[in-house]
Amino acid sequence: MRYAVVTDIHGDTSHLRTVLAEIRKQGVDQVICLGDVFECRIGKREVAGYTYNGKIADVFSADPELAVLLDGVRLVRGNQEERIRAVVPDPDLPDWTRPLLDAPLEHLTDFALYCHGHPLPWRELEPGRWCPADADFPRRALVHGHHHRSALYRLWPVNTGPVQIEHIPMRFGDPVSLASDGRYVVNVGSVTRCDLERGPFPVWADINEAAGTVTYHHASHPPENQ
Repeated sequence: MRYAVVTDIHGDTSHLRTVLAEIRKQGVDQVICLGDVFECRIGKREVAGYTYNGKIADVFSADPELAVLLDGVRLVRGNQEERIRAVVPDPDLPDWTRPLLDAPLEHLTDFALYCHGHPLPWRELEPGRWCPADADFPRRALVHGHHHRSALYRLWPVNTGPVQIEHIPMRFGDPVSLASDGRYVVNVGSVTRCDLERGPFPVWADINEAAGTVTYHHASHPPENQ
């Protein structure tokens, strides 16, 4: 199976259209979206005390184009979707939002565990650079979003102490082979705009499970008025 993996859209339909148009040229078997399709306007520290006022627009932008663009895509739930579900009563949600909001937390194949990543145990490798190196995943690769940074790591087990992390260099468009006896963390990167320190956008990853490779891709930005 060959997957194109996108994540962290945050309501940005313009960049999502650009990425999906590029993916269609690549002939993958399926597209996976790893969550944060929406942008929730209620912060994670505000959810517990938030009182819904009946206005969906105060919680998130319910743009139905997102459902159209992601039709046929395998969906995984992100923390933005969980926040929306926590504060908006079900009867107030448009029917088209429910498949996006109620997607499973993960997708597991013989090759990788695909998830958004927010519940994972994160380790700060250096200021601002995080990796879920201590996550327990049952396959060769853990493919995640959430951190908005394209990065590839190999994990090396040691007899004592924490797992050792090797940063694997990558260049956009060049496949990287993942050793059959290795354990890897694949941080896909984001579709939407993020701070410059986290690298370019919009990006996605091509996971060729049969070949055991990951290829990162970077699309040109669409016009600002698109």
